[in-house]
Amino acid sequence: TRPSVNNHLKTPDASGEEQHSHEPLSCVAVVNKMDRVGCDFQRAIQSIRFKLMGANPIPIQIPLFAIGGSAKFSDNKMPSNIIALSPFEKEQDHLHNAQFTGVVDLIHMRAIIYPTDGTVDIANIEEAQPIIIPLQTSSSEDDSPECKITKVAQSARDNLIASLANVDESMEEYFLLEEEPSNAEIRFAVRKQTLARNVMPIMCCAALKGIGVEPLLDVVADLLPSPLDRKPPMLRRKEVLVDDLDGKSGRRKRKQQKQQKQQQDNETQDTTPTTTAQTKITIGHPLHPHTLALAFKVVHMKGRGGSGDGRVVFARVYSGKIRSRDQLKIISKDWVGKPKVERVGGMLELSGGRFDKLENGECSSGDVCALIGLKNVVTGDTILLASEQQTSNDDNSSKKKKNDSQKQQQQQHNLVLDNGMQLDMSNTTNVYLAGVSSPPPVLTVRVEAPSPEQQSKLISALKRLSIEDPSLHVDENEHSTHLSGLGELHIEIVLDRLGREFGLEDIEVGKPAVTYRETIVESLDRREDGSFYNYDRTIGGTRMQASLLLSLEPTTKNNISSSSVLLSDPIVTLGPAARSFFDVDEDIPEQDLMEQNDIIRSLIMGCTGSLTRGCIGPYPLSNVTCIIHDVNAEGGIQYLKSMPGALRAAAASAVTDLLTQHKNSVTVLEPCMSLEVTVPGEMVGTVLSDLNGRRGTVGDVVLGDDNVGGGEQKKNNNAVRSKA
Repeated sequence: TRPSVNNHLKTPDASGEEQHSHEPLSCVAVVNKMDRVGCDFQRAIQSIRFKLMGANPIPIQIPLFAIGGSAKFSDNKMPSNIIALSPFEKEQDHLHNAQFTGVVDLIHMRAIIYPTDGTVDIANIEEAQPIIIPLQTSSSEDDSPECKITKVAQSARDNLIASLANVDESMEEYFLLEEEPSNAEIRFAVRKQTLARNVMPIMCCAALKGIGVEPLLDVVADLLPSPLDRKPPMLRRKEVLVDDLDGKSGRRKRKQQKQQKQQQDNETQDTTPTTTAQTKITIGHPLHPHTLALAFKVVHMKGRGGSGDGRVVFARVYSGKIRSRDQLKIISKDWVGKPKVERVGGMLELSGGRFDKLENGECSSGDVCALIGLKNVVTGDTILLASEQQTSNDDNSSKKKKNDSQKQQQQQHNLVLDNGMQLDMSNTTNVYLAGVSSPPPVLTVRVEAPSPEQQSKLISALKRLSIEDPSLHVDENEHSTHLSGLGELHIEIVLDRLGREFGLEDIEVGKPAVTYRETIVESLDRREDGSFYNYDRTIGGTRMQASLLLSLEPTTKNNISSSSVLLSDPIVTLGPAARSFFDVDEDIPEQDLMEQNDIIRSLIMGCTGSLTRGCIGPYPLSNVTCIIHDVNAEGGIQYLKSMPGALRAAAASAVTDLLTQHKNSVTVLEPCMSLEVTVPGEMVGTVLSDLNGRRGTVGDVVLGDDNVGGGEQKKNNNAVRSKA
């Protein structure tokens, strides 16, 4: 599954292996742009109900409209031209000249009305202060505007209670006894079922004019989960590099790691009721004292960042605190070697579009901050406090021979708070989050500047933009520069930014090219003839020699006969004979071996580097597993330790040679997308012909007669669903 900063749930995939999946999120739906002509609150709810299966939308607001002009108040009384629209009312002809002016809060039974007489400037919507009118039950003979709105709101509130009664026991009791629950009880029930993902509260607003924004912010605080309501994020840990794997120190290190892993497994399996009652607080929990933060966004602001290029890092603090002038340890997902350590130059206050510098700033767990002065941080990096990491390293590296010292260290790693929760202080060194993931690019264009000076400026600007946007890929070679993105609109936005922010307006852009992929349709095995691939070259007077026996296999998810397949990056694994050659345990994952050993890292990187370019075209391979069965060299492992580049070159050449020999077993994958086209009945044949001409696969043609678009009902329309 796609990585996520909260992917702590383990689920088995098709191959039986455990994968980390997304934690389900509670959500609130907002129907925006209610001030537009043709808006339909009731149809938006129906669309959510039919298109998002299992969402169970329940409106907690109903919109208010002013008929025949703006709403004018006198003594905070309900204007006579305001009406309420029930979410179950289908006929909306009377809203032709209506103006969206506010909402009715069904939980607290109050009308929130905003001034719509043109006195509020849209550029300064903070001055749009609403007028709140409580809705009280009046006699049925009362014909005042407030009474009419109250009747509609009471009917919608009864439907809200009925919807909650289907999923909440307390509301079910009130519903069966025909009693009225209090506002606090309704709010508690809505929050409880929202957190359980049994309901989806529906709201409405017009964000551009500031109508309904304050109630939306209140709902975020009242109904959505706080960090204490969710589990801490899934963490990974970078191990210390072990260079001498065949020496005594390497064996001792591997033995210690194996004992630690076995001890952790035993602690997980032997869970007593006492430890179950005590919730363990790990790093990343809001109550944990150690600092853990995620750099979820990096932007460049001239005159703001203190790193020279104006880099500003937006970080979300999961646990601990970040203060101005703190030294931070930066860990990336692909980090190898010693982590980077940088000092926070300062903090910026986040207040709308204003970025004021905070003196002696501090950001605690659960907050979002803007850090300046960090030169090497990119989007998705994990931020730790260097002083805490140093303390943890000293504690882990010190040898305690006495039993009293060992007990004291264990007590420090497992503290019990006053509320009975257990504070886990172990395994806090060199941990990192999954980071920010982005889908692979689907469109590539060639960009070129008119002069060498502009070309160097273009390359610098593209590198800066790729730091801000992980989904933007820049490939530079001797002849050209290629820019890859998620689509044509994505590329157009990048080119527009190059002109506006960097003054590069005369950039020549080539024709867009689709990002194809290659894969194999059958296993490619060199073991059939039992021969190793021997790499023997002399470069600069230095001989580079190594031999490999490997095979390429399609992944279990690679079903070419299907109309579409999910893409996955190539996987490189080591067989038993290869692990025996390097003297490593069979249960250590390849990712950990890359971090622990330079030779294995060179071997795997040689294979993955060769798999980035196929034999049919310059397309990377996907859904392929490369298995290295055996490795050999004339000088043994000692020679490879002194010459790791030989093993990397041999691995790359072996993969390329195997693909070239079995070129008929390699095929090209092209991206596809599902789409639905709604057209009049007389245009169905023309659209079908056009889709077939574009090599599209038409799934089905659905006849319909009540599709609504632009506020008007259109008859005799058909929906064509296809893949192109």
